[in-house]
Amino acid sequence: MEATDAVMARKRMAELGRLLAAAEGYQVITSTGRRLGRVEHVRYRQYADRPDEIVVRSRTLLRTRRRVYELRAVHEIKPRERTVVIEPADDADSPEAEVRSIS
Repeated sequence: MEATDAVMARKRMAELGRLLAAAEGYQVITSTGRRLGRVEHVRYRQYADRPDEIVVRSRTLLRTRRRVYELRAVHEIKPRERTVVIEPADDADSPEAEVRSIS
């Protein structure tokens, strides 16, 4: 049973990676509907078949902020709506909470 769960998880990550590769400019929101910004680009570091991180750009009147989210924080990608949904973490120590600000 664990082997099939691992295969399903890898397939899900591969599918998310495929969709994210074409997601530049998509709006990024949390599953609760809060707007985080837009996908600026994806980063491939450890894996060649899927991105490891997405960089989300948000703008205010005087400043641009970029934040990096790990792939495992991505809950859903809606290509028809050009939207990426990030699952907010309930626990700040969980891997999904891994967010870094970059310049």
